[in-house]
Amino acid sequence: MIHIPPAQLWLGFPNNLEQEVIAYAQKLLCINKGCGYCTTCNQIAAKQHHSMLWIYPEKNYTLDEIAPISSTIAFALDENEHYFFVLQKADFLTPTCANSLLKSLEEPPRGYHFILLAERTDGILPTIKSRCTITTFHSIPPITSSDLYDYFTATTPANPSSFLTTLEQSKISERDSIELLDALLTYWIAALKSAMLENNAKQLRQAERVIAILEQAIAFPPMPGSSKMLWKNLFLQIKS
Repeated sequence: MIHIPPAQLWLGFPNNLEQEVIAYAQKLLCINKGCGYCTTCNQIAAKQHHSMLWIYPEKNYTLDEIAPISSTIAFALDENEHYFFVLQKADFLTPTCANSLLKSLEEPPRGYHFILLAERTDGILPTIKSRCTITTFHSIPPITSSDLYDYFTATTPANPSSFLTTLEQSKISERDSIELLDALLTYWIAALKSAMLENNAKQLRQAERVIAILEQAIAFPPMPGSSKMLWKNLFLQIKS
């Protein structure tokens, strides 16, 4: 019998982690070990399977958003039955919400399991991490189609007025900003490696400069309501 940890923390990029969870659940719940075609596999892929509860916070987690966990876990499962709670953006768990989950994470009733998804461990309480089996998935984030991404990866000079118009029309959130910063850092690290291989001193200096700016921004992510100010400042720093 496959051992399923009561609580797991998976680290990586959101879209990749979702696919990993889907494949993992299909392998465990499908009678054909993840055929990808049966009703069970299709329901899992659509996040509609009765043995899984996906929770995605609007912003930071609230007690109301995790309340279904308590009401679900109150029901005993059959001996060979399994149920999975998938908490996306687990790094957006508030201390209050995280503390309310500690007992369930450590000793869930038989058959219940938690899979917490996050891009990084920053913001996750040590008490949560200590109760989880941690797995890191190394993968490159999908290239975003965001116009903002294009502004910060273009090699030609950008028009400030055009950028400001695009930024004002966007609905970029704090979470979107963090994901975009990660994607941009991945892009510029690849550009740095390429410049080193080509021995292109100019591109090397540019990549090193942009990477330093992005790393500083990642170290101090935007506060609620400050995303657009973050990108205005980054535009001035990177494009100046």
